[in-house]
Amino acid sequence: MKQPYPYVLSIFFCVLLLAWRFVPFAYSGDERRELWVGSLYSSTYRAGICIKNNGDMYGALYLRQANGVVDRYTIHGRVEGVRITARHHSGHDFKGRFVSEDAVQGELTLKSGHKIQVRAQRGPEPEVDEFCRLVRQE
Repeated sequence: MKQPYPYVLSIFFCVLLLAWRFVPFAYSGDERRELWVGSLYSSTYRAGICIKNNGDMYGALYLRQANGVVDRYTIHGRVEGVRITARHHSGHDFKGRFVSEDAVQGELTLKSGHKIQVRAQRGPEPEVDEFCRLVRQE
C-alpha cells in the first residue's frame, strides 16, 4: 500500500535541486545537475534534478517507503532567484525557497488541498542518465 504523500516528496526534492544558484554544481552542456535528499514521515527520498540555464528544471524523485519499496516520480518546475516552484502531473504543487546554500524549505500542497511543510538538503554530485534519473537509487 502506497503512502498518501509520495508526490509531495517528488515535488519537494525537485525544488531542492534547484538551489544551483548558490553552490557549485555538476554541469553538462546547458544544464546543471543536483541531488537533494530528505525524509517525510517514515519515508526517505532522493531526487536527481537537472536545471537549465533559463531556470526550467526537471528530474526524478525516488521515495523509499518504510517497507523498502521505492517509487519513482517525475517532476517539472522552475527556479527564479531563491524561489522554487515544482509540480507532479497528479496535481501536487511545491512552492519554496532556498534558506541556505544547501537547504530548501517550502510547502507542498496536495491535490486534496492538504498542505505539508518540507525541507531538503543538498547531496553529493549525482550520477544521472539523459533523462535526469538517478543511476543509483540507494
